Order: sequence, then structure tokens, then C-alpha cells
Amino acid sequence: MLDAAPLENRIAAAFEKAALGIVVASLLLTVATGLALSPLPEFQTDLSAFAPETEADGAIERMEQVMPPSPHRIYVHIQPTQEGANVLEIGAIQQLAADLTAVDELSSANGDFVTAHINAARILQVSLDERDSESRDISEFNNWEELLNAIITDEECTDAIGDDRAIATASFARLVMLHEDFDHEPICAWLENGHTGDPTPTASSTMWVIEISGDLEADDRLQKAVQLRGLLEKRASADGSALSYGVVSDDLVSNDINESTLDNLVWLLLLSILVVVLVLAVAFRSAMMVAAPLLGLSAALVWTYGTMALIGSEFSILEVAVAPVVLGLGIDYSIHLQRAYERARDNSATPALAWVRSFSILRLALTLSVVTTAFAFLANFLSPLPPLKAFGVTLALGVVSAFVASTVTVGALHVVVEKTTGKGGRRSLQLDRFANRATEFQRRHTAIVLLAVAGLTLSSVVISVGQLDTKFELTDFLGEEMEVIDVRNSMYESYEVEALKSVDIIIEPSSGMDALTGERDLLKELERLDNRLAWTTNVVTPEGTDTARPSYDGIYPILRDAIEADETFGETYHIGVFDGAVGITDGFAEGDLARAVDDLLANDTIGEPIRGQTWGERTAMHVALTEDGNALRFLRMRVDVTAQNSEETAGLAEQFQEFERDLESATGARVHLSGDLILVHNVLSGLVLSQIESTAFSLGVSLVVLVALTRRLGPSLVVILPVGLAGTWVVGAMAVLDINWNVLTVMITALTIGLGIDYSIHVWRRFEANRDSGMGTWAAMHNMYATTGASLIMSAGTTICGFMVLLLSPVPVIKDFGLVSSISVAFSLVLALLVLPGLLAAEVRTTNGN
Repeated sequence: MLDAAPLENRIAAAFEKAALGIVVASLLLTVATGLALSPLPEFQTDLSAFAPETEADGAIERMEQVMPPSPHRIYVHIQPTQEGANVLEIGAIQQLAADLTAVDELSSANGDFVTAHINAARILQVSLDERDSESRDISEFNNWEELLNAIITDEECTDAIGDDRAIATASFARLVMLHEDFDHEPICAWLENGHTGDPTPTASSTMWVIEISGDLEADDRLQKAVQLRGLLEKRASADGSALSYGVVSDDLVSNDINESTLDNLVWLLLLSILVVVLVLAVAFRSAMMVAAPLLGLSAALVWTYGTMALIGSEFSILEVAVAPVVLGLGIDYSIHLQRAYERARDNSATPALAWVRSFSILRLALTLSVVTTAFAFLANFLSPLPPLKAFGVTLALGVVSAFVASTVTVGALHVVVEKTTGKGGRRSLQLDRFANRATEFQRRHTAIVLLAVAGLTLSSVVISVGQLDTKFELTDFLGEEMEVIDVRNSMYESYEVEALKSVDIIIEPSSGMDALTGERDLLKELERLDNRLAWTTNVVTPEGTDTARPSYDGIYPILRDAIEADETFGETYHIGVFDGAVGITDGFAEGDLARAVDDLLANDTIGEPIRGQTWGERTAMHVALTEDGNALRFLRMRVDVTAQNSEETAGLAEQFQEFERDLESATGARVHLSGDLILVHNVLSGLVLSQIESTAFSLGVSLVVLVALTRRLGPSLVVILPVGLAGTWVVGAMAVLDINWNVLTVMITALTIGLGIDYSIHVWRRFEANRDSGMGTWAAMHNMYATTGASLIMSAGTTICGFMVLLLSPVPVIKDFGLVSSISVAFSLVLALLVLPGLLAAEVRTTNGN
């Protein structure tokens, strides 16, 4: 059969003429897009980059025009360099004070980016500034006895009883700043024994919280955090240092992720390519059959990443997963085309004609695969999370690039090379025994297979229901051996309050209003909120007070502290504290709260002993007045909370959303929620929504495309069914392996559909083509197994190996993604070759009785 159809001959002639030009154009495109990747792009892992846009974003922007933005926290875990030593001994405290001064000097030289400290040495120095008659510095004391004599007169340990403000402050410091083994009894014994003995308290570690300005852009903030870490590490390593510092923050975690991700991407990609080369070598046993797809797909990867860089897309950690997916799909296309090319080459005069014929045979299957797979990935554009949207677009572009490279570039390479070297002699691996056994197995055991599949599917559903948690922690992107993970784990083990986060409650005037009105009702609602916060699980609440005082700051606790510090302040503005609650007194009028706030804004005495802030500094962070100073304009409350998992995060977020609704209803103001816990909750909610929407959309679009192109609903449903089953099995496998949903694994159902639909379409189209050529059901199935089935085994094996390479990554979420993706490909292959042929045979019998 040497004569080809006229159309095939014309296309082959044109393709042969253009082959060299196609290779050159592909090379130039690779160079052009590759230049966009130099220098290599950074990977964005900032928490805010993952969060969806909300109404709170606009409120924050309006508020920050007249108020300082919320600061960002850097946590410093301080331990003595000598094992078993006391981090609170006077020499260590003095070094801590000196290092704090060094941090302030660095801040001063770089725009005063540090706004506050929560630091044991700073707290002691503030006490000295207020009480020491000689106004000495902490460095001037030789021991704790001298220090205490300077700040204590006739106090006893029991003197704070009844002073809820002092107790709450001390309790917060103990919960958040001092190791669980903190012992203050030496101070009490010293007081009780007439100031004799050694009063030095003991603790194994202490926490230092550095708050840096929220005005800084993300990159600048990261640079400052890296500078701080470098400074503290340098001072800790100096000769004679008694302290070691472990520094961690979201910015530093992001920085470490970015650095490790780039390294991981490069060597994982190289390793994936090596695996692909080995598998292709086994499958084709021909240098050209290995080199052509390898070069084509390497170019496709550069086109994909380079194009996204050219259009200004920011890369996230998710883009690490693009490479194995593009390689996997591209190898699938290339293997099918090259095996068809081998068969066509025996009956074609030129390599160009053989390539055209191979594509002609596979064009419908390949077109269906590319369209459905691309749309399956584009389903992620529905996600509310920006990185998932970008990831979906990148994957879809990668699929198209892999298709173009496999069909056009690889074909052109074969034509150009064979003009020089001639036709290759070796044939690819043949799996005739597999075809015989698989066909016989289907003939005898189809019913048993379908029953077993139904049982496994039901088991997967039962196992996975309620078993999978959704997680989002930046530290999940870091290997356990990394320093920042050690610091985080040590912090979690050391302090009673673990995983400290915050929730910001923002109150602004209703639409069309310039100020908050109804101060009397507002104060009543703030009192109600204060009471509810005190009884909310996971809100940090200091112990030992007569009245519950949750750990948060805002206009209500500021007014309470100011009145307790100076009763005349409350009398001036007709407000008082009654059993720990702020209320109005006789003579209160609208505007009194605003005037009280105006007074506090002008007060430069210490109003926050933990941070050492003045009343003015503290108040400005949480209240803004109108331009004339006669009314409240914005209120912000920052609540300290703890949440170690998604369940606790979701529970807290739902509780605060209830507070939000109640405040809006009672005051008529607009209320918004922000803060890192709310950001995490929004990301978690977005992940769940993305998973549901992408899966439903992927299946729906795949079915619509199949029906539109085939105009047959029955076969389309049959082709889709194994894909849906594979997704169910993957979820069950995740439950068995205790792998939770995260920003990568949440994509797995869409990936399963994208990869699985490709396999199912190839099986279905080969079977249909064989039936149309006059073959019987079992002959058509045998030929499908011998041709398409063998190609699918090779391509799936290559893809599985490519994903398994990710198991070598030190990053936990990437390892999980590699394992789950490998399982997904394996399930898709098994269902495409084991279940789909039986369904197709059953449909044939149902349709025409053959």
C-alpha cells in the first residue's frame, strides 16, 4: 500500500518541505521563551498571595489611609547556649537587652521598620524607667536582687490579687513568652524572707516577638526579616554569647521555601528527564525514538514556563508540579504517535508521509484528549485562590505545548534526521502476550471485574467520608531537616500557647456615612463582644483574674486599662469600670468616647507595659477619629487566638463570623474580619470549593466535549465512567495513606480526570475504529490491547516514574503530591484497560447483539 490519498500526499509534501523550518522555529521559540526565565523566577509563597479577595481588603485599604497598618510578627525563640542553663539569669537578660538595642539600631538605620517588641528585657527596662529612682539601665545591675530592689518596695507576691490588669498582663507573658517550666517561686520566697536569698527566676527558654511595620511591601518586609535573622544569628555566634536565637516568621518561611523550591525544581526536573530517557529507551530501543520526544518535551516545558513569565504571571510553589504533568502527557502523545509512525513507516515512501498517516489515525483521539484535558485543568480558573487559577492556566498551556511539540516538532525532527540517517531498523517493544491474555480475561471475567470495581468504589467512599482534613501551613512546604522547622517545633513544645495567630475585627461607618454613630449602643455591644470572646474556645485568655479578660487590643480594653490606671480619666468622660466591664455614667453624651480617645492619642506616658508603647501609640493602632476629632471613624480589634489544625481554624472563623453579623445588626456599621487566621480560613475554604468546582467542571466539560464531537451520549458516558471511578479510588487511597488535602493534593481529582480521560479516549477510539473496519468485538479488543494498550502501558509507566521522582523531594507536600499522582495514573490505567473494554463490549452487545 504505497499509494496514499491525495490529501495525505499534499500534506506530507508540505510537511517535508517545512520540517527543517519547524525545527528551527521551535528552537528559536525555545530560546525566546527561555530568555524570560533568566534569571530564574522566584516562587511566591506569601500567605496573602494564596488568599482570595474579600470585602475586608477594601475596608483595610480605606482604614490604612488614616491608621497605621497591622504589624507583622517575627518570632524569636531564645535558648541558653549551655544546655540546662537558665535563660533568665541576669547575664542572659543583659545580653538580650544589648541584642534588642542592636535590633533597634538596625531598624533606625533602615527607616524605623520595627514598631514594637514583646521581650523580657524590654519589659524589665520599662519597669525600671517607671520605678527606679536612679533611672538606671538594666546593664548596670549585677544580679536579680539588685534589680528587684530597684523596682519593688513593699510588694508581696499576693499584692496583685484583685488587680486584674496586672494579673492579665503577667499571665499573658507567662503563657506566650516563657517556657512551660518557668518558675517564679524564688522571687516570692525572696519577698517573704525579707529580701534575702537568691530571687533569680528560672526558665529553659523565652520568646521574643518583634513587630515590624505593616507599611512595608512584601519584598521589602522579607528583606528586613532576613536582615534581622542575620543580625541575631551573628550576635548569637559571637564569643561569649550566652544565648542562641531561632527566628521564624511567615516571611522567612516563604524565603526558605523559595530558595529550596528553586533547587528542588531544577534537580527534580533533571531526574524526571533521566527517568523518561530510561523508560523510552526500554520501550523503543532506538536513540532517535528517545531523543526526539525528549527534545520536543523539553522545549514544551520551556515554552510553558517562559510564556507564563513573559505575561507577568507570578510563580507559586504549585508550578513545581507542572513539569511532571507536562512530561507525562507529552510522553503519552509521543509514544502513541511514534508507535503509529513505526507501523505506518513500513507502508510509506517517506518519513513525512508516515508521520502524517500516524497523526491521521490518532487525530480524533488526540484532539479529544487535548481539549478535554486542557478544559479539565482550566476548571481551576473558577477557584477563588489566585495561585490555583494561575496553576490551572499554566497546566492548560503545558498540555497545548506538549501536544504541539509531540505532533509537530517531534515529527519534524524525525523527518529531518531520517533524511540524513535513513530509516531506523529497531522496532519498539511489543506486548502480544499481554494482548492475548487481557482479551481472554475480559471474555471470561468481565462480570467479576465489574462487581469488584463496584465493591472497591463503595469501599473508597466509605473510607474517605470524614477522614480527609484540609491543611494549609506554609511550613508544610519545608523539609523536616530545615532549621526553620526545628525552630517552629521547639516553639510549639516550649510554650503553653502554641501556634499563636490573630483575628482582626474592623468596624467602619455604614455606606454613605463618615463616622460611627451611637456611642452608647456601640459601647454596650463592645462589652457584649468582650464577654463572648472570654468564653470562646481557642481565644487566648489569661488566668487568675477575677473577671475574664481575653487577650486582645482595641478601644474597649484600652478604655478599661486607662480608667483603671486613672479614675479621673473615666470621670472626665463619663465612663467607668464596673466589675471589669466598661460602662457609661451620669452625664454621658454622644461624643464623649471620641473625646476620650482624642485625650489618649495625645498621652505620651506608658500605656502598654508588655510592648512599652505609650497610650498614644497604642490607641493609634486601634482607633481613628474623623478629621475634626469629634467622632469615631474606624475601629480595629486584634484578638490573639490559637489554632493548630483546619478544624480549629474553621471553628474559630465561624464563631467570629457570628460576632461579625451580630455587631453589624446591633450597630448598623460595616464589620469585617481579617488577620492571619482568617486568611488561612479563606484559603482552606477556597481549597475545598476549588476541589469541588474543578472536579464537577472537569467531568462536565469532558462529557460535553465528548458528546459534541461524537454526537453520542452512550459512549461518552461509558468513557467518562472509569475516569470518575479513578477519582473516587484516589480519594480512598489518600484516606488509607493518611494524606490530607492541601494546595497540591486538592488538584488531584482534576488531574485524575485530565490524565484519565486521555487514556479512556485512546482505548475507546481504537476499539471503535477496529469495529468500524469490520472486526468483531473480541478481535477489536485484541487489536486495541496490542496497539493502544501497549502504548498506554509505556506512557503510564513513564508518567508514574516521573511522578515517583517527586518522592525524593524534601518538601512534604510535594512528596505527597508525587505519591498521590502516581497512584492516580496507575488507577486511571487499570480502569482504562480493565474496566472500559468490558463496558464497551457490553455496550456493543446491548446496541446490536454482536
